[in-house]
Amino acid sequence: MWFFYFFAIIPAVVGALLWVKSKEVVWWEWLVGSGVGFLLAIIFHLISFYAVTGDTETWSGRVISATHHPWWKERYTETETYTTGSGKNQTTHFRTVTKYRDHPERWTCDSTLGEIGEGLSGLAGISQSKFLEIAKVFECAPVKTRAMKLGLCAGDPNIYVVTNKVAALIPVTTTKIWTNRVQASPNVFSFIDVPDNVPVYAYPQSVSPWVSGRLLGSAKCVGIYEWDQMNSRLGPTKKVNILLVAFNPDADSMLGQYQEAKWFGGKKNDLVITYAGSPCQLPKWVYTFGWTEQEIVKRNLDALVGRTAIDKDVISLIESEVRENYVIKDWSKFDYIGISPPGWAYPVFLLAMVAAQTGFYFFAHSNAHKKKGGSW
Repeated sequence: MWFFYFFAIIPAVVGALLWVKSKEVVWWEWLVGSGVGFLLAIIFHLISFYAVTGDTETWSGRVISATHHPWWKERYTETETYTTGSGKNQTTHFRTVTKYRDHPERWTCDSTLGEIGEGLSGLAGISQSKFLEIAKVFECAPVKTRAMKLGLCAGDPNIYVVTNKVAALIPVTTTKIWTNRVQASPNVFSFIDVPDNVPVYAYPQSVSPWVSGRLLGSAKCVGIYEWDQMNSRLGPTKKVNILLVAFNPDADSMLGQYQEAKWFGGKKNDLVITYAGSPCQLPKWVYTFGWTEQEIVKRNLDALVGRTAIDKDVISLIESEVRENYVIKDWSKFDYIGISPPGWAYPVFLLAMVAAQTGFYFFAHSNAHKKKGGSW
């Protein structure tokens, strides 16, 4: 990243020469031109760093409550200004105006991860059908609760809340951004090269907070809801995100290592169990990878899953092993890894610097500010 700052020195030096030799450039214009150069260096440093290290991880939680907010109308006042007269006789006046604002009907959901939304157009929240679904699972009729609605002049003054009365677990997920230095420097680690024709999976993206993409291939026979529930039970204490990846029964055992290399060892809190086998049958082989302070948990999972049919019953066995032996990786141990800018950053930075400095010094030479007495 020092390239950006080193190159920013060049326009500062050139600007200093222009200040000394030319009457068209004054001292503050040189400072501004130099500042623009170093500002560009800082901007490209930050963009380059996050372009190569920016990554996401999956967190698991559970629903705490859901709330129905009925429609209501708010009355409020605003101070407006208006003028009378014209010219020197113009006078400014103030008046208080009463206005009204509608608050549309909506439904929201609180979880251990904060408020959960479904990306509804124009509103943050959940749908009415999801609210009713949560109420059914919680076996709870909505409880009328007085709400703070300042300026209420029409509509319902209450909100209606459903809470968990039966210790039910409705799993939810969210993604968090983090800095992945391993992703930026995979050559530091012994990941094997992945041939183009190897049938490994792209990293799954969860499109909904209610259903994750943690089960790939025939692993879906385990049941995504139950699998997400396991992650929600382990999430608060173990900070883990467990994925199950299935390959065809005749797949070579190297596919597990290829999958590991494809994902650069997994995300920050990933624990990935790969295997080859038919749905609900004993796997042919098992290979577990992920970042952890306790490597034994991966080998234990290899042995455990390798002698168990891959169905719903395997969930409790995996959960027990992870709860007993998994410890999330201390990622501060990777702070030593140096980060280099992506290849595109160099030419783009040079072009931006040339354009910015050329434009600024054209302005400096053409404006009315000049040194008295000619050149220095």
